[in-house]
Amino acid sequence: MRKLLLLLLLVLGPLCGAQTRTFSDNAAGSFVFGLDNYFYGESGTLDFSVGGTPVRAQLSDGTVRVGNTLLESGSGDTLIGIHDFTGDKAPELVVARRNSSSVWAQIYTCSAGTWRPIGEIKADGKEIRVFRQVLSIRSGEVLHSWTWHGDRFDYKSSN
Repeated sequence: MRKLLLLLLLVLGPLCGAQTRTFSDNAAGSFVFGLDNYFYGESGTLDFSVGGTPVRAQLSDGTVRVGNTLLESGSGDTLIGIHDFTGDKAPELVVARRNSSSVWAQIYTCSAGTWRPIGEIKADGKEIRVFRQVLSIRSGEVLHSWTWHGDRFDYKSSN
């Protein structure tokens, strides 16, 4: 029985989703881990769909647009990505930024064709981790986490 269980774990283990850095994450120097898909660089696009409607998010020198709509402009390294935080099977758009001492992100959702912010996170740290409905940032010994609950992100700190 033990051998069967061990064999089952060895076979199924690699198939389970985990929050790991991939080769492309390391090669790109990404600072957000666990997103379903993302683009990180000076300029480029991220194509995805919301409710069957194709969407193109564009990043150009810190400016983020979805279609013809300007979402935000900012400074620092910028990453755009998608993840379903709300559990409605439609991805939310994450615009994350970092400078030499902190990381922050704004999370947007699409409602009736309009993109609106549903959460903002920020803390001193080097990277953001995403797992299910949680975004977290480690700052020294303190872990900051934001968890989606119903209609908002709730904040909790380990200190």
